[in-house]
Amino acid sequence: MREQDTFASRLTQLIREHNISHAEIGRVVGVSGQAVGKWAKGGNIEYDNLKTVAAHFDVNWIWLRYGDDAMISFSERRTGSKVRRAVIKSIVDNEQRMRLALEAATIGTWDLDIVGDQIVLSSVAEKLLGVGKNGFHGNKNDLLAYVATTDRARMDEALGKVIENRETNFDVTHRLTHGTGRVWQRGKMVEDDAGRPVRIICVITAVGL
Repeated sequence: MREQDTFASRLTQLIREHNISHAEIGRVVGVSGQAVGKWAKGGNIEYDNLKTVAAHFDVNWIWLRYGDDAMISFSERRTGSKVRRAVIKSIVDNEQRMRLALEAATIGTWDLDIVGDQIVLSSVAEKLLGVGKNGFHGNKNDLLAYVATTDRARMDEALGKVIENRETNFDVTHRLTHGTGRVWQRGKMVEDDAGRPVRIICVITAVGL
């Protein structure tokens, strides 16, 4: 995919055109400026946050998320094209189904920007880890603070191997700092075009005692 066709590049262009900071957008959405910076670098954005950002810039959220081709498909609903209607409906429905399925199964996600050392957690992931009402705004070390001290070194080592490109994924079950619960985390490294590790994406869910 060409750079100009990505969600991150469209968001970055809007930020430049409106001469607005990441912190200002964060206040509108209710997240940190660091989280907005993560979106501008290609990080995942949740559906509700996407719609809030689009409304703030007065643009269509489908265009912001999927680009011109999706908007063409969307606009052609008026022409009676069943194929075009099916394409855009499939895109939207699949994203909503995935989000609802993860929430129903109590499966959270997080996304680590390795270069910027910033992590964005889904709302389910925050609940599973016991994050407070102000939300999670931090890096790898901040995430490790939610891992019980007896398991923290093991989790840190697993993440380190992926970040240092010695492993492509990790799979860790650990206790939490607060309470007696345990969670299972499975993450995978994502490379850039040059084969360098740039992101870690992870799913997290509760497991039995």
